[in-house]
Amino acid sequence: MGGAMNESAQQSVSEMVSGIMSPVDLRVMQHAMFMACDSGDTLRTVDDVETLGRVVLRLYAAGLVDPQKLADAARTMAGVVHIQGLRRAV
Repeated sequence: MGGAMNESAQQSVSEMVSGIMSPVDLRVMQHAMFMACDSGDTLRTVDDVETLGRVVLRLYAAGLVDPQKLADAARTMAGVVHIQGLRRAV
């Protein structure tokens, strides 16, 4: 996941505004999900994984396209959602 992918991802974020995702978008988000899930944190339920996925999608759509930063931020935000019981708000 080098710089070229991040540049492509950055360009495709603007396309996401219209609701269209490219294969690059999906690969970046998938990579971020894998990194977030492999972090050693225990995702206890399917709801936890789904919450993490929603957070990844929203952060990516907001312009966070670096997979490592995306994984770190999503893990943190999903943890807050889990602690506060805000699953439906995400």
